[in-house]
Amino acid sequence: MPVSAEADDKVPRYLAALAPLALLLACSDAGGGSATGIAGTLDGPDVIVSAVTEEVFTVGSVAGDDWDTFGSVRSVHFDARANLHIFDMQAEHILVVGPDGSLVRTVGGRGEGPGEFGNVTSVIVPRDGSYIAMGFTTIDLLEPDGEFARRITLDPMTTGIVIANMVLPDGRLLAGAIMRLGDDAEEAEEGHPIHIFPLDGTEAEVLYTAWRPPDEDEDDISVSGSRESGRRVAWSAGRAFEPFVSYDLLNDGRLALIDSIGYRVKLIGLDGSVAGTIERPIAPLAVDEAIRDAERERYRESTARANARRTNSPIQIDVEGVEGLTFADEVPVLYRLKVDREDRLWVQRRGPTGDDDGPTDIVTPDGGYVGTLAPDGLRTPDAFGPSGLMAYIERDELDVQTVRVVRLIALEPRG
Repeated sequence: MPVSAEADDKVPRYLAALAPLALLLACSDAGGGSATGIAGTLDGPDVIVSAVTEEVFTVGSVAGDDWDTFGSVRSVHFDARANLHIFDMQAEHILVVGPDGSLVRTVGGRGEGPGEFGNVTSVIVPRDGSYIAMGFTTIDLLEPDGEFARRITLDPMTTGIVIANMVLPDGRLLAGAIMRLGDDAEEAEEGHPIHIFPLDGTEAEVLYTAWRPPDEDEDDISVSGSRESGRRVAWSAGRAFEPFVSYDLLNDGRLALIDSIGYRVKLIGLDGSVAGTIERPIAPLAVDEAIRDAERERYRESTARANARRTNSPIQIDVEGVEGLTFADEVPVLYRLKVDREDRLWVQRRGPTGDDDGPTDIVTPDGGYVGTLAPDGLRTPDAFGPSGLMAYIERDELDVQTVRVVRLIALEPRG
């Protein structure tokens, strides 16, 4: 199942004792129609707001000898001082960019030594500017100045491969998946478990198990061949419109999470309990032939782009054609969410054909409704920073990867 998750701030763990929120609005996954209640509330119609922004800087160069010539930017993070940390997976380093867009320093680099990146797949940057470099078999911890602190070695057979891209307030990782290999590997857990993975050697534990529909009978991925003959991966087309599991952290340590077909955001406490829900009476779309046709075309385009960028891969990847694509009966209302530095939830809704191009609701954890960004308005960024900063990973007209930073000044009612 697709997963999206982003990191947030640090507070003491005793805040897990927060009282549950009473935010249950009249709504269900099979709700009937659009919101028709009082305008300016979650049960009312959309109140469209426009974003007032200013450009701050853009980095990303065509020239091959410039510091900001990117290979493959995988993630961006702001620290508390408004420095932007750009992880380039192809170059195997992190570029630290100051608030004025200038290069502050480079962290990492190819190699196997302390502080070097050999098999790093993702990087987490807490707000203090330190680094957690995630690899298949290692987790490297680096100080804010990039100096190596220590390495944690993972055993794929026992510890497992940890897939994480956020850190809890107390420094433990929040892992969307822990994959263990070997003949004695445990059976797949039901639902989508979200684990807490300590960095002190103690056992991982499940914080919360999100909902997901039953898997289809056929396998999504099959692997054949050997290292000598070459690996071959066959990837099935899968089922379109399965609900996403997406989550992000609030400043007080709670988790905001979506895993439903309808409009429901769950607030998960640090003890794993559902502390409250935020809902709107907006029903999922029934999948008809027009929606199927639109999704088939998107699948063809995404497969073509993936194949074009896979020419130098040492592994042969065969993606099933569009004829193998199957469909859920309904299009989930929500697609993704992120939390900004002011604790506002940016809740993305799917568009009328099922694509991720619908409007974005901005709501508060206590059920307050700020407004809705139109589909052609400001997009949810890849990273939120202090003082309204937002970073976007983009490609220009020449398909050159860039990172653009803007500042959100205000959200004003349209018209």
